[in-house]
Amino acid sequence: MESPPDMENVERAIVQLVSMKLEHDRCRRSGAALQLILAVDLLCSMERPAVEEAAAILAALPTGIADARTEAMRSALGFWTTGDLVAARNGFQTLVDTYPGDAVSIYAVHMLDFFLGDAPHMLATTTGSLEAFAPDDPVIGYLHGLHAFALEENGLIEAAIERCRLALTLNADDVYAMHAMVHCLYETGRHEEGARYIRDYMRGRDASTPMRIHVWWHYALFELYADNIQEVLACYRIGIRRKTSLRSAEDLDAVTLLWRLALIRPQLDLSAYWRSLYQDWEPYLEESWYLFNDFHAYLTYCQVGEYGRADALLEAVLARGKEVPEEMVDVFLGFRSFTTGDYADAADRLARSYHRAFAMGGSNAQRDVVELTAIEAALRCRDHELAEHLRESGRIFRHRSPVLDEYAARLAALRTTERHTQGVLK
Repeated sequence: MESPPDMENVERAIVQLVSMKLEHDRCRRSGAALQLILAVDLLCSMERPAVEEAAAILAALPTGIADARTEAMRSALGFWTTGDLVAARNGFQTLVDTYPGDAVSIYAVHMLDFFLGDAPHMLATTTGSLEAFAPDDPVIGYLHGLHAFALEENGLIEAAIERCRLALTLNADDVYAMHAMVHCLYETGRHEEGARYIRDYMRGRDASTPMRIHVWWHYALFELYADNIQEVLACYRIGIRRKTSLRSAEDLDAVTLLWRLALIRPQLDLSAYWRSLYQDWEPYLEESWYLFNDFHAYLTYCQVGEYGRADALLEAVLARGKEVPEEMVDVFLGFRSFTTGDYADAADRLARSYHRAFAMGGSNAQRDVVELTAIEAALRCRDHELAEHLRESGRIFRHRSPVLDEYAARLAALRTTERHTQGVLK
């Protein structure tokens, strides 16, 4: 029988997990407790090879001797490895309800809520969980960071900023709290401040920095809206495509940054960038597992004209046995239509679906690409009424920037043209 775990090592691993700095090799050499923590971290990558390693860890653990809490965690992890994210989330939520101080389960619920796009549940769980920890608990600062992101995703920006500041006061190197602050700056249209904040944070950091690629994506997004296109391209090449492995899932942010750039500056020749991205995404068809990743692979396939591969991927997604909302099928097909030049179909599909795109998972900022594409499609097919509706009901035009001012000018020009045409016809 395995000896009782070294609680000091377990507690250190818990803090490392929640701070996104878990030492995988040490966990692999350790007992069941640390291997279960490792399985959580592997699954949080949402990459098929990491999922398979987590499944192998679960399969190798001895059965029949664990306590009820460990068995409940194994069960929740098992659902996660099969792609049943709702059952996994619910399993970990039961653990949180039963053991309120279980930071591993709190973290797992938070991440699963993110992957499911369930911001309300994310907020409820993090809000309720903080009370279970003492103010001097080593993990409490990182939980404040989780809570900050949940507040931001639910539109509670001022409260999120205060929570970020608290988390960063307790742990100045808390990348997740820093990331939540970046989201708050994005949500309030503070593009220049956001870019400066990221530059200051990333100065001197290396490729092992947690969330490095995603943080640089946020920086590029700030610079994109400020119309600093050469800075965006430099960041894409140096910060975003400088990967730590060949796995295509590291290119999630590269795909939608390149897509946004193509929308905003269609005169740029980005074909070489797209072909390079496609080479990394090409094997994904055989690794299809998670809807958010599927969307990015599908978009890449369509952008380079690999429509057979794109159609096969969508068929695989629909055949997995999990219910895919109709709105998400519209999102996929809307992007396909955009790449074929059928802007009316793209605008129609995306306009009726973008409010429900949370079903793919990810953040509000990441999913803004759906709304931005809908607006561009409406403008290109000269549907002023639809473009105006998107402007009034969406998120993109909440703030001012050089790029958004250009969109507003195009919309005004389309309105003027329509009125002139109607006057001539009369």
